Amino acid sequence: MKQSILSLTMLVMCICNTLAFSPVASRNIATVNSIRPTAIRMAEESESSSETTEKKQSLEEKMAGWEASDEEIKAASLGGMTPGKGTDGFDIGLYLAFPVIVATSLFFAVFPFIMDKIDVSSVGPPPTV
Repeated sequence: MKQSILSLTMLVMCICNTLAFSPVASRNIATVNSIRPTAIRMAEESESSSETTEKKQSLEEKMAGWEASDEEIKAASLGGMTPGKGTDGFDIGLYLAFPVIVATSLFFAVFPFIMDKIDVSSVGPPPTV
C-alpha cells in the first residue's frame, strides 16, 4: 500500500514538473515583426525605391529609419520601462542598500584585527557537550 502511494505521488510530481516547465507559447514571444513592423516596412520600401529612382540614403538616415517609435517601444516593453530611462524602484533599492553592504563588508574585513580587544571574560567559557 505504501509503495503504491509513493509511486503514485512520484508520478504526479513528475507530471506537475513537466507541465510547470513547459515552453512558453510562441504568441507571447516578442519578435522583430511585432516590435518594429513599420520600421521594417520603411526599410524595405526605401531599399526598393532607392534602387530604382532615388539617390542612395546615407547610413545615418537608414539607421534613423530602423529606430522604433515611442509607441512601438511602449507596446513591446512593460509600459515603456527600458534600461537607461530614468530612475526606477530597483535603482532606488540599490542606492539604499549600497551603504549597508559597504559598511558590513568593511566590518567583516576589519573584525579579525579587533576581535582580540573585545572583553569576553564576563561571558565564560563556551558550553562543551
